[in-house]
Amino acid sequence: SNAFAALKTDGSVVSWGSNSTGGDSSGADVSSNVQEIFSISNVFAALKTDGSVVTWGKSTGGGDSSGVDLTSNVQEVTGNYGALVALKSDGSVVSWGDSFCGGDSSGVDLSSNVQEVFSTECAFAALKTDGSVVTWGDSNYGGDSSSVDFSGEVQKIFRTQRAFAALKADGSVVTWGNSSYGGDSGGVNLSSGVLEIFSTERAFAA
Repeated sequence: SNAFAALKTDGSVVSWGSNSTGGDSSGADVSSNVQEIFSISNVFAALKTDGSVVTWGKSTGGGDSSGVDLTSNVQEVTGNYGALVALKSDGSVVSWGDSFCGGDSSGVDLSSNVQEVFSTECAFAALKTDGSVVTWGDSNYGGDSSSVDFSGEVQKIFRTQRAFAALKADGSVVTWGNSSYGGDSGGVNLSSGVLEIFSTERAFAA
């Protein structure tokens, strides 16, 4: 939100701006082999060619990733307002940052078979290879999907700022999260025939 990071052709990174939100990268090893940079509101994460990740910025918001293993096999990093997740080549996921926003994923099984991770402002949803879904983070942002029926193989997940929508293989859709942001779709017919979902910050259209 108050800093920049530039990736150079030699694989090094330079950053500037507010030191507390990622402007100071002196404590991170980003002198070489960086292939991509990811960012959330107060943190940068650099994915290196060897599959490792280094982070810097606000320590409580994901800048400090010392509590998780990011030394190898990371394919992708994504995040929300205060937490980040890394999807590894073996289908496992690790998360760190603000536990309220999903930095703590110890309550869900992310050890294997995850194919993609999606996020709202303060929650995550992981789509697995068998079409099942697990969620974690703030329940008001879609972190609690315990009342949602995911049977029928979810193919894709969409999001607003505080809600998720899942499109199933049979063309039906289920939603969850904050009702003012599209989490409650009880008033519309989404039982079949849906091809695609579109979203704004606070609403869905099928």
